[in-house]
Amino acid sequence: MDEEQFEACKNRSSYDDFMGSTLALSGLSMDDYKAFMPKIFGIVVARGEKDPYILYENVIKDLRKEWTASPQLPFHGPWHHGLVGGIIIAALRNNGHDFNDNDVTEALKRGLMIPAGGCGFLGICGAAAGLGIASSIINRSTPFHDKERSIALEMSSKAIKMISRLGGPRCCAMSTYATLDIAKRDLGSIGLDMEGGSSSGRCADNKLNPQCHKERCPYYPR
Repeated sequence: MDEEQFEACKNRSSYDDFMGSTLALSGLSMDDYKAFMPKIFGIVVARGEKDPYILYENVIKDLRKEWTASPQLPFHGPWHHGLVGGIIIAALRNNGHDFNDNDVTEALKRGLMIPAGGCGFLGICGAAAGLGIASSIINRSTPFHDKERSIALEMSSKAIKMISRLGGPRCCAMSTYATLDIAKRDLGSIGLDMEGGSSSGRCADNKLNPQCHKERCPYYPR
């Protein structure tokens, strides 16, 4: 989508109108997205990286090989909503913590409940919610729990606050890196360590995003 189309879509404040119009500009529909989502499960469960950043990047590479609805996997997409919680739990599993494939699948399934465009239409970034999902799985919480439920809400709120501070129009990669940063820091503080280095400047796909935040983004290569 070019800049003129981007600006025109900003005026479409009805959810169905916005989603239908923006996808149509790429020759896609929500059905294309829905048909693609099941491919996420096998890919994430099968990967063994201990570093959550590398795990995320390699999952995206695998998803690009599976995408057939258009010449290139869109840079933005609701698969990120499922990925983040799943990647956190998978990375914990891969680092030897007590989580299994079913836990990874459960995290992915929950994240994919959050609709596309949630950040702008619902005030809840699906990537940020992935941290709350991971917290819920870690603590085996339900809506009936007290402290555990509050922890899950707090973890999501930390990620949402960070993403809101970074600003700009939606960027699924930026939201994912920001959430993984908080996950790595906060989960490490309670003994759930994950291998991995810094996320700073590591986004290798910034040229795929026409609305890239560039120097405003901590993950943009310096």
